[in-house]
Amino acid sequence: MGYLVQAVVVLLALNFSIRTCDCAKINTPRVLLPWFENLNVNFTFEIIGGGCYSWSSSRDDIIDLEALYGDTWGHCSRAARVSASEACVPPGSVIIFAEDDNTGEILRGDVDIAKISSLKIVSTTWKLYLEEAPEAFEVVANDDLGNTFSTLEGVSFTWTIENVGNYGEDPLVTLVRWSDTDYEAPKGIAELEAKGFRSYSVLLYGQAMGESKVTVCLGNICTSSNLHVAASVVLTPAVAYIAPGDTLQYKVVRVRAGRLTIQDVVETLYTMKVDDTGIATIEDSVSLVKGTQVGTSHLYLMSGITEVSKATLTVVEPHSIRVTIRPSNLIVYGDIFNIHCVVYDEAGHLMTPGQEMLIRLTVDGAANVDLLKSNENGTITEAVAQNAGEFTVTARLYSIAGRALTKKIEGQETGLAIEPLAIVPPELYVAWTDSIQNIQIHHEGGGDETVTWSASGTGDGALSLSQSGVVRVSDVGQMEVRVHLTRYPHIRAVGRVVSAVADLIQVSSSGIARVGRPHQLHLALTAAHPSTGELYNFHSCNCGSFAVSLLEGPEPQNVTAAPWLQPMDGACCVLQCHWSARGVSTVRVSRGRAGATARIAVRAAPTLLWPQNVAALVGATLPVLAEGEALVPQSSEPRIVELTNRDGPAPYRYPDAQLFTLKCRKKGDARLEVMSYADEERESVELEVACAPHVSRIRLEPPDAPGNCSAGPRVWLRPHQEVSVKVTLLDAIGRELLDEVGPSVSWEVQPYHLGIEYQSTDRLFVETKAEFADVPVPHKYYQLVLASEQAIGWSGILKASISDATASIQAKVVAPLKCDPLKINLAWEGETVPNVAKVTGGSGKYSVETPKGVSATIESGSVSALVPAPGTYDLVVNDLCVYGEKQVIEVNIEEVLSVEVSTARAVCVDGCIPISALVKGISHRYLSTSREPDWKTLGEVTVTNGSLCGLREGFGRVRAALGGVWSPEVEVTVFPALRIVPERARLPAGGRLRLRHVGGPPLHLATLTYHATHGQTHLQVSTSGAVQGVSTGTARVRLVASDFASVELAAAEAEVEIVPISNLRVRAATQTLLVGRPSPVWVEAAGLTATALSSLQPSPRVTWSLRDPSIARLYTSHSDDLLERSVVEGLSVRVVPLKPGVITLDVRVRNMGQIAETRTWDSTIEILGISDIRTSIDGLSREMIPGERLSVAVGSTVRLKSLPRSTWAAYEDGAFELRPNGDVVAVRPGHGVIFAKHKDEQNNIDRQSVIHVEVSTPHYCTAEPSGEEESAARLVLRNSLGRELLAPQANISLGTPYAAHVRRAADSALGDELLIAGLDANGAFLSFQSTIGGSTVGDEVWVTGSESYANRVIATGSWAVCVEGVGWRAPPAVRLFAGAGVTLAVLAQDASARHVLRLDRPAATYVIHQIPVQKMEFLPGEWPSSLVPLAIEGSGLTSSPLLCTEEQKYALDGVRVELPYTCRSKAPHTAQPVLDVENGQLGCAIIPAAQIREASEVDLCAEWGVARTCTKVLLLPLIQVSSTKLNLQTPPTSFTITGHPRALKLVKMTTSPGLKLEINTKDGEISVIVNSELVTCGIGWVNVVSKLTTQEIKVEVERECEVGCGTLLGAIFSLVSPFLPTLVTTLVLAFGYNYVLSRLQKGKIKMPTEQTQTVQTPVPPLRNRTWSRSPYAAAGPTAPVYGDSSTLPDASFSPDSTRIHSRFL
Repeated sequence: MGYLVQAVVVLLALNFSIRTCDCAKINTPRVLLPWFENLNVNFTFEIIGGGCYSWSSSRDDIIDLEALYGDTWGHCSRAARVSASEACVPPGSVIIFAEDDNTGEILRGDVDIAKISSLKIVSTTWKLYLEEAPEAFEVVANDDLGNTFSTLEGVSFTWTIENVGNYGEDPLVTLVRWSDTDYEAPKGIAELEAKGFRSYSVLLYGQAMGESKVTVCLGNICTSSNLHVAASVVLTPAVAYIAPGDTLQYKVVRVRAGRLTIQDVVETLYTMKVDDTGIATIEDSVSLVKGTQVGTSHLYLMSGITEVSKATLTVVEPHSIRVTIRPSNLIVYGDIFNIHCVVYDEAGHLMTPGQEMLIRLTVDGAANVDLLKSNENGTITEAVAQNAGEFTVTARLYSIAGRALTKKIEGQETGLAIEPLAIVPPELYVAWTDSIQNIQIHHEGGGDETVTWSASGTGDGALSLSQSGVVRVSDVGQMEVRVHLTRYPHIRAVGRVVSAVADLIQVSSSGIARVGRPHQLHLALTAAHPSTGELYNFHSCNCGSFAVSLLEGPEPQNVTAAPWLQPMDGACCVLQCHWSARGVSTVRVSRGRAGATARIAVRAAPTLLWPQNVAALVGATLPVLAEGEALVPQSSEPRIVELTNRDGPAPYRYPDAQLFTLKCRKKGDARLEVMSYADEERESVELEVACAPHVSRIRLEPPDAPGNCSAGPRVWLRPHQEVSVKVTLLDAIGRELLDEVGPSVSWEVQPYHLGIEYQSTDRLFVETKAEFADVPVPHKYYQLVLASEQAIGWSGILKASISDATASIQAKVVAPLKCDPLKINLAWEGETVPNVAKVTGGSGKYSVETPKGVSATIESGSVSALVPAPGTYDLVVNDLCVYGEKQVIEVNIEEVLSVEVSTARAVCVDGCIPISALVKGISHRYLSTSREPDWKTLGEVTVTNGSLCGLREGFGRVRAALGGVWSPEVEVTVFPALRIVPERARLPAGGRLRLRHVGGPPLHLATLTYHATHGQTHLQVSTSGAVQGVSTGTARVRLVASDFASVELAAAEAEVEIVPISNLRVRAATQTLLVGRPSPVWVEAAGLTATALSSLQPSPRVTWSLRDPSIARLYTSHSDDLLERSVVEGLSVRVVPLKPGVITLDVRVRNMGQIAETRTWDSTIEILGISDIRTSIDGLSREMIPGERLSVAVGSTVRLKSLPRSTWAAYEDGAFELRPNGDVVAVRPGHGVIFAKHKDEQNNIDRQSVIHVEVSTPHYCTAEPSGEEESAARLVLRNSLGRELLAPQANISLGTPYAAHVRRAADSALGDELLIAGLDANGAFLSFQSTIGGSTVGDEVWVTGSESYANRVIATGSWAVCVEGVGWRAPPAVRLFAGAGVTLAVLAQDASARHVLRLDRPAATYVIHQIPVQKMEFLPGEWPSSLVPLAIEGSGLTSSPLLCTEEQKYALDGVRVELPYTCRSKAPHTAQPVLDVENGQLGCAIIPAAQIREASEVDLCAEWGVARTCTKVLLLPLIQVSSTKLNLQTPPTSFTITGHPRALKLVKMTTSPGLKLEINTKDGEISVIVNSELVTCGIGWVNVVSKLTTQEIKVEVERECEVGCGTLLGAIFSLVSPFLPTLVTTLVLAFGYNYVLSRLQKGKIKMPTEQTQTVQTPVPPLRNRTWSRSPYAAAGPTAPVYGDSSTLPDASFSPDSTRIHSRFL
């Protein structure tokens, strides 16, 4: 139901769309009808589409409107006829309306009524051909405005025709009635012709050649046109190319009554004429043209003096010949073919051969082509080929006009002659035998080309032909068959296929057959021709439809058709039969009732059962078996071979066989014969025998392998198994030698092994053929080999020797096949079971026999199986090379019941312990698995390669899964690696050391025990780790962590060396120390640190003292400096230099163990205190703090300075370059380190300071005030982290519309700064931009200005600045010019300065920042002499040189301004500087000395100080206008503009609405024709503006004014029509405005308004900076620049912001 509703909705929507889009329209929206006093011309309006309409008009007094009703139901009108009313006085206009009765839709049509003012004849041609079909000519009528009338139906015209010239009185052109032709006449013409009148369309027929004048009149209005009647004659050939000296006969082709007629020129009244007789001449004065020299000429066919036709003749030199064999290059020998020769010139044009040109042909090739005949010039020759083969035709241009050619011009073409194509046989008779037959039709001839078969007359579907020439015979009938060459269809042959029923069968045979041999019966079918009665034999028949039956004698067997045998002549098929017994057999071959008999005598021949041929040793005997009747043996060479009868039983399978014995007596070959005599007929069978004197070659072959053993020919032996080795004896030519008794052969084993033996050491074993048992027919010789267990692993050869022949074969003794294990329990892990067992022994080539549904493979000795499900399977492993080797593997596969994890319970960090998973099956037996279990760990452990490893200190859980069964979780503790601290230590004898451990298992899990492993006599160690040195030497201490089960969990070792106290000394960390930097000083001995010395008991005492306490300070304990120490207090102190100089420190040590008996030791140490290197950046007023980062932008260069002066070195990654003078050039982003090195030669001290350098690409920038002046700002480049980047070379700019001057900052390393001017006091968004190193970043900030800031501007010399008000005071470098409330300030000097203008009442200041003049030049282009613009520019200034608003410009009207620069021109002309206030331009004006009459070019120069520029200016005379007032009603309505061409080139004209100009420029003047586009009244104008002469001329135009059809409506329309576009535009705008208002009220859209504040907004405290990064911070707290620490971090902002804004306080 839902689908039905959807379908109905879709159909309704489609119906609505169709009805909506089906719009009706009227056939013609506007009609112009002619008006006559006594004739009404009608026009019919029709509605295309729509329904029924009601018709009405706006003026019933002008037209008559009649609705037309069709044959539809009711009164429904879709058409209306209109005609001019008798009361109408033309011109007039009427609107007709057609209203749809159903929808109310109204269609409009306009009808205009006017009088005919002019006529015009129109046609498709103005040339009539003699005696050709008539042409149609029409007349169209126009009113006085040139409008064409829509219809002239029913209006009669007067047509007259008169001859132009002296052609006699008979008219050359005659009028033909439409009704007298087959043409369809236009509407309304037939009625007028029936009344004897002529309508607006007539037919004209040319009946004689000449020119006629056709005139048509409508009352007093007439028009005429001339027609030319010409004969339809063409001169042929129209375009021809001939050789010099050759002739060409021209003919005339006439077209008469639609047929072509070719005539000689002499048979006509025409003559020929050549325009260039130097190129060609007319030989017979009629039509034979001869070429004389190379060139092109035209030939004219003349009828008196009238040219009738024209042809082009070109005389060229021949260049080549193209030979064409027709019909093709493949011809049939014996058939006549044509050879066509075409001559071409060098450009490839086809030349027309004449009678004077002679071409001779020669033909070579195996085809033996004879040339029969040719035309006069030899271009067409008939030839015939006598043989088949290829041939080549060579054509040579022999002579022209009897003159032999010296230049060789010839062409060649190769062809092939083939035998005629024919169907063999031409008539093919097929015997219909009630079965469908497919017969291949054959053809002969045609060469190697492919053929295509076709047929006609298919005999009612009885015969059909395929494309390959196979005929399908399905009934009686006949068919005509055609065959043709596929690429040459003209070579074809025709044949016929007839299918009929045979009347007679004939059988033909040789009459004699052999037992067991095939015998052929040839069958011929004969029928009588239905029309002639002659007998014919069928070519094809179905042999399978014949039956062969036995009448008497032996029965034929295996009777089959033999289609592969060719029947004898007249026969259609061959039958083949066999006989198994001898005798006379009579058979009948029949089909249906027709048949024939044949009598065959079958004979039995003797046969040889074994052997067919034989070779044996001299003295050897062999049995010979034969079958036959009365067999008698005979030998051709009894001395060599003897064949005698043999006693004994015959073989079981051949009881009729006779036995003979063959014996070789001596070397040689002989032929044995077994003969049979039956019925006086002798038959025999022969046996070839060869007797060899000795064995020439022996071949040993291993037994056949049980499988696919690919190890090569080798005998594989295993203990206690006999192996047969086949032995073959061969003579010198490779024939196998046989003997009933094996010959004597000796055997060896190499290398010899006692465990290998032969069963017979001197003879061969003989194997007989089972087919001939019990007769000992030898089959092969063999030897048996046996190996024992001691021979396992032996590999060698088995060697056989007989007389002069030896042979050997590879052999190897292998161990018995073994599989481990033979029984295995596996867990079910999937269908694939790898590593079931390991296979060893045997040959190494194995195969596996598996139960059904199971497959197994062995790779690298490992058995893998593919099983369908758990269960028990037996896998049988076989050796592919060794017989009898087999092992059965019992595989038990169970599903996994449970899984257990076996591992320790603790592991150290970064250590690993073994872990495994134990699997139990459903039988509760442990199962083996082939796959690694799936491990899942939690916590700080992981399983890798079968080991559990600790990651971090803590706990972990691990579990395993196999076969989808998960084990319980096992918790493992991960403890840090156990270490002894310290791992290596030195102690003095008597010193003590406390060993500690780091890491290891928790104490609740393990017990830690220390013990000495080596050197126990040198120290004493307790289990807790207390060590005391006893004697000098080295010892090792081991720490063992064991659990409660005494299982060792972890262990660690430490080395302790006991050394004596010697070489006591005081050491400092450095001998040079920076002022204010602390450094340690301590006491140590050789190999013993201060800590080790402090372990002595009692502790030693040390006294430290400074000789000069003012130069340094000592800190002896932690309470002095609160710094941590690495050694014990007392043995070390800290020294801090207070100023540069030498620090001398005295030390006394007492009670230091065994150092001396006095127990006292004194020493002194000196340390030099030095100051650090101070570094700074050139251009910055502060020094760099040690460790401070230097951040530079890519592409920048900064210079480093140092005190004292140092050398510079750097380690960087290519981010920057460091020059010797300290310049750092930033190349690409990166980091590096710069070292400032200084060497104090006096004290031999090397000092260095490190500066970290970061080179970054600017990511964004921030605009900040420079601090020196409110109007100055600088851009700070920052990287992605917000760090400030130094970029002194950055190019900075300020976006429009504000101007700024770039100047260097006080700290030059910070780059340039911008001097902003012209900013309003309320502030504005400013766009800043900085570019460095190809990177450009920008910043948009809100700058809050002040009154003093707003009254600021940047300008350059000679610029003028408007300042509001009068009474300003200015410095001398500024000139003031007062206007109407505005003062103009002109900068009179060319120097950088800051000018302050002051106003007393009210008090105000105005600042002008003047920058130097950068460029002063005239603007390029063509300019009038009254003002040549001059460009004076400063750096960064883009505005015009007059900085005033439009209102200020108006206030300066009439103010005379003195400019600081001077202008001069060439005498007698002068020049003066000019300020064009209206256009805002500075320039120079040339003042001519007199009125300019002629154009001249003068030099104009401007100078100011050292700046100077010149240009050339063209002085032109004024242009002139011929008339400044025009009246469109009184011609002429044109005027002319004259003047210099350069001035006219840049003249522009504009018109008032409704006027149209037609401009034509010619001969130094401009002609302007003024037309009116609209009929309206009033005065218009044409404005002519000349740029180069500075003229503007206005031409007044009085418009024409008319009123339409004498009505008030027409007059109003004429007056309103010029303003109609304006009215339409106004109405559209009003409609749009009302629509928008309605939509706004409907949606309740309100414009945003400022929110009323009810509480006073707190004013945020003003900060000391005026720039902000956020454009939305103006109304709230001011956000700081990134990195500003003056506000808390929560008031900062993100450096990723791209739109910022600032406030200028």
